[in-house]
Amino acid sequence: MIYKRCSHCGRRYEAGKKCGCGFKREYPQPTGTRALYKAGRWQALRKVIIARYQGLDPWAFLHGRIEYATTVHHIVTAEDDPTLFYVEDNLIPLSRSSHDEIHVLYRKSEASKAETQAKLKSLVKKIAY
Repeated sequence: MIYKRCSHCGRRYEAGKKCGCGFKREYPQPTGTRALYKAGRWQALRKVIIARYQGLDPWAFLHGRIEYATTVHHIVTAEDDPTLFYVEDNLIPLSRSSHDEIHVLYRKSEASKAETQAKLKSLVKKIAY
């Protein structure tokens, strides 16, 4: 029989089973704009934005790649202006790699952030209307 040791109470328990001490890790509830990402309104809007672009990533297309969008990005971040959280003109679908690339550009400098936001806004206007 193989045993493990509970990281909470220190008792031995059989591998593949639970300890029985009843310990359950608790995580804090998201607050502020983080809480909005779980809302039904956001989930529905996210699907609409991705469908508007046929599930493709316009940022990747601009850079010569074809990638599927899995994330909806706020051009002006929700932390910077929470009133734009549900504004469709502020949202663009991105792949995970594009989303990471854009956030690197946002953190680089304020000038880089403004330039990247201007490019993203121009992509929204070309496709959405």
